Amino acid sequence: MYELSAENGESRFLVRNARLSAGGFVLPKVDYLLQVDFCDRGKIELLDAYVRIAPVAGLKIMAGQMRVPFSVDAARSPHTYYFLNRSFIGKHAGNLRSVGIKAGYTFHGVPVYVEGGVFNASSRTDHTVWNSALTYGIKANLPMRCGLTPQLAFMSHQPGGRGNGRRINAADLTLTLNTGNWIFEAEYLMANCTGPYPTTHKYNFFASHRWDVRLDWLNRLSAQVRFDGHTNATDGYTDSQGEVSTTWPARKRLTLGGTAGYSRGKVFLDFKLNYEFYFYNGDVAEISPAENDKLSAGFILHF
Repeated sequence: MYELSAENGESRFLVRNARLSAGGFVLPKVDYLLQVDFCDRGKIELLDAYVRIAPVAGLKIMAGQMRVPFSVDAARSPHTYYFLNRSFIGKHAGNLRSVGIKAGYTFHGVPVYVEGGVFNASSRTDHTVWNSALTYGIKANLPMRCGLTPQLAFMSHQPGGRGNGRRINAADLTLTLNTGNWIFEAEYLMANCTGPYPTTHKYNFFASHRWDVRLDWLNRLSAQVRFDGHTNATDGYTDSQGEVSTTWPARKRLTLGGTAGYSRGKVFLDFKLNYEFYFYNGDVAEISPAENDKLSAGFILHF
């Protein structure tokens, strides 16, 4: 991936993700998933390490380290991103993995899927902490024949456990419409911090259109547009006085993108080109190039 700042002309190359996944059934109703990112911007991260049991039809029970069920955009893997950089919801509000247990159930005769679980509040990199507070997450979605999939979700999380942060309760609503070569999605999140901090509102709207082409080195093209933003938001961690403060100032962003790729079966190579326009409310001091107008280009290989 390559990024060029439009503010100061500085740039950087980075391997954004280098993930390797292994999984499969080891018993008739027992499978596992192990996923490691060997280069998440230069760092090695253990992402998933869980066992999944399917005792009866429609029911799945998962135990280990995994994603907390919540946001649609945050649940996407990097090779399924529509843009090189995640939405504000996907990056800051719904992207949470932890150690715990969750269960998912698909209702017989009705395509409703419900998934919920309970997890540690401590960092996923430290499994030995005795937790004084827990994280809870639940989501439910209904894929319809017309291509529309609504999802409702709720998550309650106290960063770092009691004494380190304030509990944040967040509700999320997503509508995804897949109509042939078009995809439209709208996601809204409302988060309430139990400390004296205003309610935060986040939103993400995008559209993507795909064209199928027939060339020796290219068989799909697509164009994307996204508008996302949020009001002042906090990560919930407290300072030495036990107070929370604004971690991410209010802003809006318009992203324009295009993708050219070649796929064969489940293997594909994509080239993405994005430009992001940021809009802040008033003067905001010390905005990093990563959080300002920039051009991004990257290759994604999935196999």
